[in-house]
Amino acid sequence: MLDKIEFERWIRASHAMFEIFEGRFDAYPLAVKWMEEWFNSRGFAVQVEDEKRISSLLTNFDYGVYGVTGQLGETIDKQFRSLVENHLKKGKSENAGFAVSPYLFTWNFKRFKEYFTRKRDFSLELYFGRLGAFLGAKKEKLQSFCEKKLLRDQIEKAQVATLFETLNGELKVLGINNNEPVGTAKLLHVCSPFYFPLIDNEIAKALTLLPPKGESLTSKSYLKWMESLKTWLQNYEMIENLEKEAQSSILKLVDEGLYVMSSIQLRYRVMRLGLRVD
Repeated sequence: MLDKIEFERWIRASHAMFEIFEGRFDAYPLAVKWMEEWFNSRGFAVQVEDEKRISSLLTNFDYGVYGVTGQLGETIDKQFRSLVENHLKKGKSENAGFAVSPYLFTWNFKRFKEYFTRKRDFSLELYFGRLGAFLGAKKEKLQSFCEKKLLRDQIEKAQVATLFETLNGELKVLGINNNEPVGTAKLLHVCSPFYFPLIDNEIAKALTLLPPKGESLTSKSYLKWMESLKTWLQNYEMIENLEKEAQSSILKLVDEGLYVMSSIQLRYRVMRLGLRVD
């Protein structure tokens, strides 16, 4: 296990790496901010600086990294730009589905690629519009977790399992009838960034959290992840200082570290460096 100094160095180094390669156009900060506004009022407001971040995302998001080119890439990009134009321009919106749309779309893009490939009539606007209606119906339950912290509060196993399964079930219906644990974890996290940890399939594989071959993450494995992460982080008393320094929850900072170690596309990162061998 990392000692305290190594842990601090790992968190800081991973966060710096993440910010260099992703920070300028990452939609995560917008999703967290907009969801907090949505919980505290009847909607969320898109500011001028938010539009700039979304514009940077539109410019920098590379579909080719995911093997999406040609007509399929044009179709997806056109729909994404239309969603931004119609729902994420300066002003206020009451639909939380659009608050999370750039974040969920880009950070769970492999799934959206499947939707567009397998459903010819798939619509991003319809997907996130319906997701927003569902989140609105579950607002009170989701809001009950907003102020909780994994390191301070108990893990409410029954409630977490029910909420995980409910969200997963809705994403399953909205998508292609497959389980959606990664999207579910991302939604839970932006609703309560200090309580619900992030997870993706590559990280889950590295952590041996995935069930037998062919199965996806479940509420049971997600709870196991919450418990293990809480136990591990309790070894480090500098958590609060790191959160203040980075202006982010330790759960997000740990995810960045694991992402840098487990999930990055190395070829894409080398290209971003500007390093060429002719």
